[in-house]
Amino acid sequence: MTNANMIPLGYYIVRKSGKKARPSWVSPDYFTVAGCLCEGVIPGLESGLFNEDEISREWDLAPRDARRLYDFGQDHCAQINYELFHIFLDYDTPARICREFFEDRADVLIIGLCTTDTHFLESPGIRNVAPLPENAVLLGWDLYEYGDYVQEGEPLPPLDYHRHGTMGILELGCTFCCCDNDGALPKRLGVQLNSIGMYPDATSATMAANVVNKERLGEPCHYLPFALFRCDKSR
Repeated sequence: MTNANMIPLGYYIVRKSGKKARPSWVSPDYFTVAGCLCEGVIPGLESGLFNEDEISREWDLAPRDARRLYDFGQDHCAQINYELFHIFLDYDTPARICREFFEDRADVLIIGLCTTDTHFLESPGIRNVAPLPENAVLLGWDLYEYGDYVQEGEPLPPLDYHRHGTMGILELGCTFCCCDNDGALPKRLGVQLNSIGMYPDATSATMAANVVNKERLGEPCHYLPFALFRCDKSR
């Protein structure tokens, strides 16, 4: 499957320091764009309020640079969904931030989140997300919560693909690995996760999501498979 078949849902800047607690069975190289295990998404403050110490600590920046980073985000708020999560609608903006603040920082990554599910193209916001850059490299697939929780024991309602935030951008929940004790699901399916603990392809990730949703594993909501791409920061 080529990158051309992917539908981009947005771009994230994440920090991968290895300090965030993860399930013991998860690869030490695993990372995510979900809030449950994510180590940081620019600018790292859901409230939108500036906290120099917090930004300095989370992103390993000098206080002066933390202030500059925050101000840059405020100036580019049209491209960042502050209300839900910090998702860039294009690739050029996070690349510019990385060149200015995180040059030669191997722990800071630009991640493009993608899907092959054409239902997402029903949203004008999704259609406005810039395509993947040519240098994007597939890292793997993961399962994320999507949609509202239901009461325990109640059937899952039909999936609502129109559930987007005010900017029309995807609102993700947690990753399923938080609920998968000892990595039972891939073992059960006979799937070998890749070196960073993700499903290696769309087929295995979709198979896993189907089992999770059918048997109501994890949280009481839908889980969907999404592809994570690493994008070059130097553009």
